[in-house]
Amino acid sequence: MSKIETLRQSAAASNETRLERLAVQIEAVRQARHQSVEDLATALEPLAQAMAALADETRQTLAEIERKSREQGETFTRQLTESVEGYKDAAKEANKAAKSLDKAGQRMEWTHYALALMTGLFAAALVSAFWLWLNPPSIKNSLDAEAVAEALKPAVIEALKRSKNK
Repeated sequence: MSKIETLRQSAAASNETRLERLAVQIEAVRQARHQSVEDLATALEPLAQAMAALADETRQTLAEIERKSREQGETFTRQLTESVEGYKDAAKEANKAAKSLDKAGQRMEWTHYALALMTGLFAAALVSAFWLWLNPPSIKNSLDAEAVAEALKPAVIEALKRSKNK
């Protein structure tokens, strides 16, 4: 329960008690038969003073309620403003983080391309090295010079005949 609500309930309870007393006094004045104006004034004076006191206290209570309401409104407005500023700051930080993450993603993409290229080159070098180590190429000269000469003999004779005819 808020302070304002407590203050209102206290004022309401106090006012009810006073109003009951005033009602009793008003009923007493109404039923009384007064001999003179002075008797009537004497009977009405406490009633008027009680009503004036009630009006003053009501005015003070209402002023206090208004002051407390204003304070609560200012506090709420300040807290709301601070919350909004906090949310704005958080949004800015989230935006910065998103941009940073995007840049990191782009860098990572190029890093992956470079890593894939280097892995491929390294794998090719390893395969070539192991292939050469396990099964090195050997040069085998198994040509027979006489067989080559016999194979080329008809082509050479034909070429010589053409050159003589020219």
